[in-house]
Amino acid sequence: MTVVGTKKFHFMSDGKWFLKQGFVEVDKTSSGFSLLVNKLNKSASNPTFNNSVKSGECPNKNGIVIYYSNRCPFAEFHAKNTILETAKNRGLPLEIIKLETLKNAQNAPSPATIFSLFLNGKFITTDISVCMDKRFDKVVDKILKNI
Repeated sequence: MTVVGTKKFHFMSDGKWFLKQGFVEVDKTSSGFSLLVNKLNKSASNPTFNNSVKSGECPNKNGIVIYYSNRCPFAEFHAKNTILETAKNRGLPLEIIKLETLKNAQNAPSPATIFSLFLNGKFITTDISVCMDKRFDKVVDKILKNI
């Protein structure tokens, strides 16, 4: 079982290789993630995404919300430092949530627990470069145009 992007996300495969290896999609989120499985036991039930990720939204609908874990050595630096200037320069409220336990990660609103950024409650990206002031508008505008 693996989580992939229906399109290429940072830190994630787009799934093409897995599909060629016999994996099949068993669940999908509105925010562009797919759950692929290659069952050893064909009669086993299909896994599913937790309800927390199905909508592609986070509970806080105001400003920037970042979920991250220490799976990437740069995630904490950007979540605690770089994004502060970016949010301040845009007058956006900022909430930073570190996923420190398995339960936190399983209940997060994104299956990308390395780094996920939400804007006004909507999933935007797993691209950590969005934290940098010079990249924020470019990354967000590109994504919003494609939604």
